[in-house]
Amino acid sequence: MSMSRSVAAPRGQSACGFERSEPCPTAGPPPAIRPGPTSTRSLSGSDLGAFPSMGAATRQTAKVDQSRRHSPMKRLASALLAAVALAACTSGEAPPAEPAAPITESAHAPTDADHAAILATVQALFDALASGDGQVLRDIMHPNVVMHSVERAADGTRSSSTSTLDQLVARVEGSEAVLTERMWDPEVRVSGDLAMVWTPYDFYVGDEFSHCGADAFVLARSGESWTVVALSWTRLQPPECELHPDGPPE
Repeated sequence: MSMSRSVAAPRGQSACGFERSEPCPTAGPPPAIRPGPTSTRSLSGSDLGAFPSMGAATRQTAKVDQSRRHSPMKRLASALLAAVALAACTSGEAPPAEPAAPITESAHAPTDADHAAILATVQALFDALASGDGQVLRDIMHPNVVMHSVERAADGTRSSSTSTLDQLVARVEGSEAVLTERMWDPEVRVSGDLAMVWTPYDFYVGDEFSHCGADAFVLARSGESWTVVALSWTRLQPPECELHPDGPPE
């Protein structure tokens, strides 16, 4: 005879104590616990200390989470926010100064005194040609002055020549005719103690027209005066060059 007996459950409930129509589950292994989403909060050193049972793998995961906080995109976003904040702070300040103006022709314009002294030296050279005064040429020109001429004849033939101060003096002093050279509308540029004069000119031997072209003088300041250190010129014929607007010399 069995000593066990079945106990009837209250109406509407199962023997497990819940209102359900299914039979009570049989005993078995506990259900597996499904892991939830991993928290992205990084753990600080104090957090790790609070869990001494954390292994090396858990600590490595914390380091990876920490590095994700400083990803390139986050650093870029932080930099942009900082730039916006800086612009907002400086919006009331004065605008930056204008950049320095580039060097133009006006930067090399001579003073009135230099302009007059430079052209006076050039005119003294022309006067010495007309008077045949070789000593004046030596006074206003450097002993090692460089002189170079470029010629183009009427038939298109090109030639060039160089000369020394001694050769120029010899020609001037030995000329029987008056050598007349005239300039007009000269352009003068100065940089420190260096000057350049560019000017059209025409040249006559006695009453005869010889040639015309352009003179390019280079002068250096020597004390209170200017010395011709280089001279180049073209030797052309009209219409390749212009004649003096005042007409032939008187």
